[in-house]
Amino acid sequence: MSKSSDEAGDSVFDFAMLQGVWRSRGYGNLLEIGPEGYTVYEETRVSCLPVFAGSLDELAEHYVDVRVSPRRQTFDTQRAAGVARVGFRRLKALPHGCTTLGEGRRSDPEFNFEVFWQTFAEHYALFDLKAVDWQSVYSTYRLQVSSKTKQARLFEIFVEMLRPLADGHVQLHTTCGHFTGGATIPLYDRLAAELDKADDTRDVASYLADLREALRDRIREDYLQVGFQRTASGHLEWGRLNGDTGYLAIRAMAGLSGRVGRPRLDLQAADKAMKQVIEQLGQLRTMVVDLRGNAGGYDAVALRLAGYLTDRKRLAFSKSARYGTSYTGKQNIYVQPSQADRYKGRLIVLTSGLTASAAEVFVLALLQHPQLTLIGEPTHGILSDAMERHLPNRWFLTLSNEIYHAFDGELYEDCGIPPHIEIPFLAQDGRESGCDPMLDYILDSACI
Repeated sequence: MSKSSDEAGDSVFDFAMLQGVWRSRGYGNLLEIGPEGYTVYEETRVSCLPVFAGSLDELAEHYVDVRVSPRRQTFDTQRAAGVARVGFRRLKALPHGCTTLGEGRRSDPEFNFEVFWQTFAEHYALFDLKAVDWQSVYSTYRLQVSSKTKQARLFEIFVEMLRPLADGHVQLHTTCGHFTGGATIPLYDRLAAELDKADDTRDVASYLADLREALRDRIREDYLQVGFQRTASGHLEWGRLNGDTGYLAIRAMAGLSGRVGRPRLDLQAADKAMKQVIEQLGQLRTMVVDLRGNAGGYDAVALRLAGYLTDRKRLAFSKSARYGTSYTGKQNIYVQPSQADRYKGRLIVLTSGLTASAAEVFVLALLQHPQLTLIGEPTHGILSDAMERHLPNRWFLTLSNEIYHAFDGELYEDCGIPPHIEIPFLAQDGRESGCDPMLDYILDSACI
């Protein structure tokens, strides 16, 4: 396959040379490319829905490092926000039925049920892990839907179908309500018990937000007494814990540029920030990387950040996507050492049950590092990309359509990546004593 854009994915590919209709391998997409614009269709066995359209320049923003076969019958590429390559093959024309739907068909509850169920049947990757029989789910709920089913009731039925998956990457956003399917993490249970015991009427989410902000203030005021800095739209903070130990908090893996949905700009912001971090902390013997509140973002950003901390190119993980009744072939994803200066000392990474998604990818990327110590709690355990899909009635959903395996083949979906040294995050006794037990352990430990 000939290479048509540079390795870094920074050049803009001319998609006009690929005019025609293309079907993705996995991921359920059709791509129609014209002389000036494109349309993306989401396809299942029972539907074909146009969902996005735009200019070829916009298409080139979303897809980078395009590699085209000599006869231009196939190409593969990488999403700017992701790390896996997606293959496309040319079709002679759009399949029958790929047209704009009339409002009656769009709002038909039975049609929406069929598309919803089929989307998960074809793309959800974790039914076996979750012990959910999706065909049985169809048999249970299909009889509850008719042409007269109200939208609010349809939403309730979908939520009932999704709740057993207990998957934080399963979400449903509708005009009738919103649902996120994640399992409750132990931290939430602990905080709920505290509130109940104190007869405190605050909800757990607001209580947690207050505790996290208080911890950040405590770290800034009591621990980072030298060289505290913040950059990347506030998502990276760093300083020194003592003369030999640096501290880097990475709050998110997206939004570093201050622009929403612009992964290329986030990658540039990550490079700029990490060059500053290495310049100021790179000579220290130990670096503490705090991911305890990082809920994720872009895998590409996670790997770019990890590239400034890795000792050499290493296998980070492998991934495969649902593809019909099987999966796409495994793709090995590597963490590439930065071409700029890199940190070469000891790494201590702090995690909690809030460490999720792309933040877990960051941890996977460093698991083979010979000087790594993980401290804290198991990570959340939602590693698959959140595949975005649309229903005919314009409802929006996401689902886990991929399997991630660590370098040694281990699967950390659901259970999370365990620490080497377990210390509870935001434990009540630590908060009441005005300290951060994880940082105190590091500063008092012979490991540094």
